[in-house]
Amino acid sequence: MIKKIKLLKGKKGTAEQWLEIISYIILISVVMVLIFALVNMLINTGVNVQNIQPEVAFYRIMYSPNSITYTDNITGELYTGIIDLDRFDNEILDKSISYSYEKQISARLDLYTVIGSRFKIKKTAYLNQVWYERLEPLASAGIIGLGSAKKFVKIIPVTYEEEGDFYPGLLRAVFVLPN
Repeated sequence: MIKKIKLLKGKKGTAEQWLEIISYIILISVVMVLIFALVNMLINTGVNVQNIQPEVAFYRIMYSPNSITYTDNITGELYTGIIDLDRFDNEILDKSISYSYEKQISARLDLYTVIGSRFKIKKTAYLNQVWYERLEPLASAGIIGLGSAKKFVKIIPVTYEEEGDFYPGLLRAVFVLPN
């Protein structure tokens, strides 16, 4: 360290030392800029939840005890994948999922019954029917923008309970999510 101070005070070698110091400063600056750029590029400040929101709503409908899923009256046990046909209506769906704002996700649930190798609609229920009827034509037409919506379709095999008997069926859920 004493030698460096003597060299800096002396006339010999000061230009080489300053060039070496400047190269270190440039190298450190480049590394700092690269680190800053990588951190800003990799940190996701905006999260898009539009693709997962229909999945969450679907699972809330299918696995919630106060929804359309069949619940045993004696034990209170919830049977996932079995739909109670008596509870498959708009009022139950609107009560099972309630949001604090009006413009929310909406859905049309079609329950199909199996007749031979064909499917026939047994019953239809809506989640937030008013907004579904408003936004579904826009989503089907593919109109983009803030006033439009996106459409998501999910189809699963289910069993439905009607008057104590269980039948195979198919549930088709069409979710419309406003932009």
